[in-house]
Amino acid sequence: MASSATAAETWVQGRKVLHACVYAHSYEAEVNLSYRNHDLPWGTSVFLIYGWGGQNNFVPYDWENEQTLEVFASAPWTWSTTVHGITSTRTTPKWAEHLDFVWKVVLPNGHVFYEKGNHSTWGYYAANLNTVGEIPCTSDGNFVGPTYPLTVTSVEKW
Repeated sequence: MASSATAAETWVQGRKVLHACVYAHSYEAEVNLSYRNHDLPWGTSVFLIYGWGGQNNFVPYDWENEQTLEVFASAPWTWSTTVHGITSTRTTPKWAEHLDFVWKVVLPNGHVFYEKGNHSTWGYYAANLNTVGEIPCTSDGNFVGPTYPLTVTSVEKW
């Protein structure tokens, strides 16, 4: 049974770049996610379960390329990580518009709960990639420019 913590905070920042400036080959996103919960005991483990969502030939999709990452503490009671993904390419009518995710929290006693901002059975967070301001061009594969706060929505799914 999944439950959700009550004193938790989630915030997300991101940026995108356009690879191969002349050819406009692909767009890539870098997303920084953080989770804070002052009610968790010392020794708690946190994992990020995430996937990409958007439109494929104007048909919505979610949770593509689902992955699970162990997330490490970045400050007291705070866990942070960064993920990357190609959000669109020149040769396909598919583009990612949001990062879907939940925090899997494992307490020292082995109890597990999923933080997703709601109490629905299959709920999750969705971070909107369309709230990224500038999308600079880079030919060397590096991310340039500032990160932007991404709008995070708690999606209820039963």
